[in-house]
Amino acid sequence: MPNGYSSGGSSLVEGASRAFEEITVQELTENFAPLSRRPAWMRDRHPVSHEEFEELNAAAAVADPPDLSPMAVGTDATTADADDEAAATAEESPEGEDPVAAAPVTLAPAIGQRFEGIPQTNFTPPDCTTAVGPNDVMVAVNTDLAVYSKGGVLKFRWPNMSTLFSKTLPKDATLFDPRVAYDHYDERWIVVVAAQRGTPEGSWHMLAVSQGTDPKGPYWTWALDATLNGGASTNNWADYPQLGFDTQGIYISSNMFEFSGSYQYAKLRILQKKELYGGGSGSGHNIKWYDFWDLKNPDGSSAYTVQPAVHFRGTRGNPPAYLVNSIFPGGSTLTLWTLTNPVGYWSGSSPSLANESINCASYSQPPDGIQPGTNIRIETNDTRLLNAVYQYSGNTRRLWTSQTAKHTWPGENEARSVVQWFEIDVASKSIAQQNRYGAAGKYYYYPAIQTDYSGNAYIVFGRSGQDEFAQVRQTGRKVGDTPNDMQNSVLIKNGESSYKSNRWGDYYGICRDGGDASTVWMYGEYADAGNNWGTYVASAKF
Repeated sequence: MPNGYSSGGSSLVEGASRAFEEITVQELTENFAPLSRRPAWMRDRHPVSHEEFEELNAAAAVADPPDLSPMAVGTDATTADADDEAAATAEESPEGEDPVAAAPVTLAPAIGQRFEGIPQTNFTPPDCTTAVGPNDVMVAVNTDLAVYSKGGVLKFRWPNMSTLFSKTLPKDATLFDPRVAYDHYDERWIVVVAAQRGTPEGSWHMLAVSQGTDPKGPYWTWALDATLNGGASTNNWADYPQLGFDTQGIYISSNMFEFSGSYQYAKLRILQKKELYGGGSGSGHNIKWYDFWDLKNPDGSSAYTVQPAVHFRGTRGNPPAYLVNSIFPGGSTLTLWTLTNPVGYWSGSSPSLANESINCASYSQPPDGIQPGTNIRIETNDTRLLNAVYQYSGNTRRLWTSQTAKHTWPGENEARSVVQWFEIDVASKSIAQQNRYGAAGKYYYYPAIQTDYSGNAYIVFGRSGQDEFAQVRQTGRKVGDTPNDMQNSVLIKNGESSYKSNRWGDYYGICRDGGDASTVWMYGEYADAGNNWGTYVASAKF
């Protein structure tokens, strides 16, 4: 089959309605107690064995010869907070987003709101994700979900997200890797979280969509069996789910591992928004999905962490959806996927998936980050792409994405981790802009990228160094800035201590404001006092 994949649809899946007001004392105190520790299978997973990955990590800190890092690098030169800047606002066009001119500035986007997010739970790491509507800021970690006002006042919190999914969550399943989104097209909230059970073995994508505009619910919820490829059984479970959406569909991708075994392949699951938002069909709220699995890069290698984009475009027609992935463990190409007729399965036809190789600057395994007061390093994972956003603005179609990568600064005798970001011109299937971003002596990791209505870009990331505890920072670039460059970064939240517990990452969150498309919200992890992780929320605007 072309492009190296298989595909098929599912049988009907039953769902249920769930409201915050239905939470019982029994659910809070007996059936849904937080995890006291992570199961052994939850350690970070890659397409190679743990031993092979440790060898890659050991080699990552070794400095590259100068000729292996020829690309000019965007240097982060400041630690100061930026002053407020004004920006224009406009309504979204039905045909696409029209670019809006704004005055140039010399620093990163100015921070507006800034407040503490969910404090440390019994789960490490937090895996920060966020969604913002007209009035509310939703944040989630492993495995709690909370909603704040835009001024930082806590409105409510779903304790241990299993309470949200209580009517559909399989017995004894453990939740992990949450993702949330606000669907600006239909004014709905989307929650996705992975679930796994050891005995008997099982794996699910837990999916909730709000029945209206209120993030407190009620929600329609389903347990989507991740062991199925279409409707066929496998012995594989889903790790690291990613969430994207557009005008027609919700897209969940995952890395599939054999139970008690190794990496198998990447998979994409498509759901029709119309069916979901209508609560499914019949008294059982039944829905179905369409899968693509065993995804291969154009060179025949197995795809890994395929990122479905969050799409910003007009609302007409049956446009394609886009996804993207890097090559593991490193390379000089990205794979751009085009999903045509995305929800065709619901009208009696089938979607199709094609890919192309995009030449880009090289990237390789990043070294783990150092921090003061300990020899324990901040784990930076690998070169997987960490999110993707597609924007159709005027006659320009661009897809933005970013990763953590390796770079050796001139004069240094060891490599550092840096942010590496890309802007892909979807029409020409080529790189429009790209660069590495960081500073000598510092380690940058877990970037998440977003654009505002005008096409300005924003990145949130973590940073640490020999004299700097792990903190949350952000940067960005205006449309008219020097090509391939990012501005100096701005501090969101200082780290407060060394972090010596287990893993640090897997991702930070970023999204547009659902009520003001010129504002972007960010949600990241920092090293809190007492060897704990903490989370922080901030908005930013050019």
